[in-house]
Amino acid sequence: MGFGFLLIGYIFAYVSAVGFGTYIFAGTLVGGSIMFLGLFELRKYSPTFVYALIANTLLLICSLYGTLVWVEQQFGFPLGIVALNLGTVFDLAEIAINFLFNMSVLYGIADLSRRVEYPDTRVKAFRNMIFVILFNVLQIIVLLPIETLKSSRAGLMMLLMLMQLVYTIINAALIFKCYAMICPEGQEDMRRKQSRFGFINKWNKIKDEREEQVVEQTKKYLESKLNKRNEKLNKSSFEHNKGHKKKKKK
Repeated sequence: MGFGFLLIGYIFAYVSAVGFGTYIFAGTLVGGSIMFLGLFELRKYSPTFVYALIANTLLLICSLYGTLVWVEQQFGFPLGIVALNLGTVFDLAEIAINFLFNMSVLYGIADLSRRVEYPDTRVKAFRNMIFVILFNVLQIIVLLPIETLKSSRAGLMMLLMLMQLVYTIINAALIFKCYAMICPEGQEDMRRKQSRFGFINKWNKIKDEREEQVVEQTKKYLESKLNKRNEKLNKSSFEHNKGHKKKKKK
């Protein structure tokens, strides 16, 4: 459906990027390319993923520029990229593009979850948006040239790194849940692929049985609510007709 490519690319571009150091732009370039394939497929199921696709294209351009700067600095190739001197502008653009990309991916997940009636993933998508917003607000505060922040900037940077790690992990976990739970129309009743490991098959069987119980309980609950509502409407209609007949007799 596309969530598989999106998950692999996201892990490569964001989660594992923590240990890339100076290779971070190359990691984002590769991860962004993989995510592009996933988002291109997901746009068929929710048009809102087009926004994520556009943001991903900007992310690829940004990471390509960063990679070329690194290549020129490391190997001395006369590419003329460093001479553009886009340091501050590039940093701000990178913050904005990463913000737009993460928000648009989460918005796409929320919209697709609404379409396939998965309220749990929709709620989690909006929850993750809050983490992304808080991270970016703190990031902007750290970059502000305020004298009073200089003494606590090291602590703020640690908090910033922790928040980034948290929101990237919960985003990756959400994408994985979408990969496991949401499937294209017509594949809902396909049997789960058997693993070569017996304990995984047992765990999947227990999980499937629990999900079936939840679905059955929800179905019974909704049916009882619907029956009560119909009984109430029928009773109200009966009393209305009874009162109408009494008025006619008078």
